Amino acid sequence: MVSGQTERFVAQLWLVARIYAGYKRIQLGRRLGLGSDDGTLVRQHRRSAQAAYDLATRLEGLPIKVCQFLGSRADILPDEYVEVLSQLQDKVPARTAQSMRAVVERELGCPLGEVYASFDDVPIASASLAQVHRARLHDGRDVAVKIQYPEIAGLVATDIRNFAFLVGVLARLEPNFDFRVLVDEVTKLVPLELDFLNEAANAERMAVCLANRADVYVPPVVREHSTRRVLVSEFAPGVRVTDVAGLARMGIDPKDVARRVSEVFTEMILTHGFFHGDPHPGNILVQPGPRLVLLDFGLAKALPSDFREAMVRLTMSIMGGDGREVAAAFRALGFRTKTQSDESLAMLGEAFLGFALKNGMAYANAAMVQKFNDELPRAMRANPLVEVPGDILLVGRVMGLLSGIGKQLGSEVDPAALLLPYLATPDRTGTA
Repeated sequence: MVSGQTERFVAQLWLVARIYAGYKRIQLGRRLGLGSDDGTLVRQHRRSAQAAYDLATRLEGLPIKVCQFLGSRADILPDEYVEVLSQLQDKVPARTAQSMRAVVERELGCPLGEVYASFDDVPIASASLAQVHRARLHDGRDVAVKIQYPEIAGLVATDIRNFAFLVGVLARLEPNFDFRVLVDEVTKLVPLELDFLNEAANAERMAVCLANRADVYVPPVVREHSTRRVLVSEFAPGVRVTDVAGLARMGIDPKDVARRVSEVFTEMILTHGFFHGDPHPGNILVQPGPRLVLLDFGLAKALPSDFREAMVRLTMSIMGGDGREVAAAFRALGFRTKTQSDESLAMLGEAFLGFALKNGMAYANAAMVQKFNDELPRAMRANPLVEVPGDILLVGRVMGLLSGIGKQLGSEVDPAALLLPYLATPDRTGTA
């Protein structure tokens, strides 16, 4: 692990420069007719993905979270990225058992044996901010013990500063790839993931929201043994949601799982106004039934009380194809553009939901991505966004992750048929 601020920055800068230069060489070669073929591009994808994987596992912290997100986007990223980076969803190189035991004992203020009858030193999952060990309490309950890496808070703060700088440089080099608003949202949300008591409260709230769904399970938190850096919850086994072979062994149809995943996240957002913000495949398990097991509520979001009404207005206007009304709905949600022209917001509505609704698409595909890579930047250059609400950014991130899961499961969900019942149901969100 690299912990020095300068070393981390230089390593991240060098990675971005290598990847950017590699793609620009291919782009230039094609313009000059030098014969860069599809094989050249595939090799560049794999080299870039492997370089990102290697650096993330060496640096740990926020780079792993970024790679987890990219590895979940099977709907829009090349297969090489998904194949390499998806390995980071719950298989980050683990810390030593001794160091993690020390964290637990420091948090509990007592020897491990006073709380646990047994504690497995081999983690069952390791991720960007913490790793999870299976254990048994003295009362016989099997539990999952999530332990935060000791120095992770400092690393995350360093990485956020580095990413803000690198994204700013990229935005100047490639105006079509301006992700600075995303960095602002990460700066606000990621520190919340470091407070496991906040995560415990999120899990308990979600369990109440979804209590009427027999096909969803949120493992109960063991509050008496949880702290800001150690979270203990009931152990809930299952196969990863994108493990198609594992689902087949249980006799479960992946398309049915895709439908249930889509339904439950739509219910979270449009009915309860409170949703899981990080549904990458490592955070959703499937048990016989099928029943979805939702894990890791460090990133969960309560929406403003008027958000549902605004989203209903936006969705209905997109369905109606009225560009002026789409733009008005986006403005009601808090979007602002440089001028009052409606074109860029109308095009954003097509990219956000319109194309999928009109074509009955369960997930993004290459044709959709190409269409909006060609058209959206032109519209945004003519009338750029100057303000984007963070709530929508996180909803968009969730939609992206679910789109990637949907592709891997062969989803056949019709977005319009999925949304309409939730748009018509009474608002139960209350106030945030």
